[in-house]
Amino acid sequence: MGQSETPLKKFVRVTGVRSGRYVEFEFSVNDADLTVELILQFAAFEEFCTLQEAVRLTPEAGVAGELEKLAWRVRQPGLLRRVQANSEDDLPRPPRA
Repeated sequence: MGQSETPLKKFVRVTGVRSGRYVEFEFSVNDADLTVELILQFAAFEEFCTLQEAVRLTPEAGVAGELEKLAWRVRQPGLLRRVQANSEDDLPRPPRA
């Protein structure tokens, strides 16, 4: 079968931090209701998101602080702000009047 010309939209939502070293997250393709739960070390998570060109959705409420602490440990401060900014950029905007 031929491949579709429509690009796939990929999404990542951080759901937790485990042992202060691993990022737990959900990954979905074209359907936010159908996800796969994954766990990767922080650096591997960053690489995964880049390679998949995934849109990073805002993390679950209780996870934001843990994720920011992990980001500081691996010298990536401000990660949460970047994720939130990317999420806002991907929201549909109302037409201008």
